[in-house]
Amino acid sequence: MKGAAGRADDGESISRLLRAWRARVDARTVPELRYVHPRPGRRLSQQHVARMTGVSEGWYRALEAGRRQDFSEGFLLRVAAALRLSEDETLTLFLAVTGRRPPRPAETCGDLPQGVRALLEQQVTYPAYLSDGAWNIVAANTLMGAWFPWVLRPRPNLMRWALLHPEAREQMLDWEDSCARVYLAMLRVAANSNPTDTALRALVSEILEADADCRRIWAEEFDVVEHRDGHVFRLRLPYHDHAEVRVTSHVLLPIQRMDLRFVFITPVDGPVEAAG
Repeated sequence: MKGAAGRADDGESISRLLRAWRARVDARTVPELRYVHPRPGRRLSQQHVARMTGVSEGWYRALEAGRRQDFSEGFLLRVAAALRLSEDETLTLFLAVTGRRPPRPAETCGDLPQGVRALLEQQVTYPAYLSDGAWNIVAANTLMGAWFPWVLRPRPNLMRWALLHPEAREQMLDWEDSCARVYLAMLRVAANSNPTDTALRALVSEILEADADCRRIWAEEFDVVEHRDGHVFRLRLPYHDHAEVRVTSHVLLPIQRMDLRFVFITPVDGPVEAAG
């Protein structure tokens, strides 16, 4: 067998793993099988897993055999629950079958892993923040709030501020070419990578409906940009008494929360101090 879900059974294939995971579950302890007749013995069968996941036995058998099918994320999550897979086992199942990581549940700032939160809070040299897939600011360090007070406002969003707020056009120099065109190109990538993300689609619609310059750029440009990592841009902020500062943005993905971006901003020409 070939392919991501169907490599030869060499001890590492998903087929072998699924069989091993199924074999370790005692069918007598599964609540969903309590009223099945005849009562199951210890062995959890493919038929049992199919029943627990709401599919035909043949459909589940195809998964365990490593045959390529259009297995949905919902089905794979139900398989993970039925086989009582750990987080790492669920990750392995998704990567082997779909080549993608499993979807993450919606999480809030309070759910930030301690290590990620500590890394952000202990960054005292440069502004840093965490944003989600729709560029909502999830958390920011003290310097980020000092450089960019808008992150302290209710429901801060990078795209909404940079593209719609008047102060962004004053503080981000060469706003149209260095900011608007790049950010709109980033929105274009994001909107096409996840068409079902209603929050992201709503953000794009809001920006295009609210600003004529953004509508014009969106209509005349076809550039796509995934992120601003390494991008140099010029700022003129009240924090620096409106002196021009050139900075670079750095974008990292925390392994514990890969749905978030960890961004920090460093001056190109060395450390800069607060005015006054």
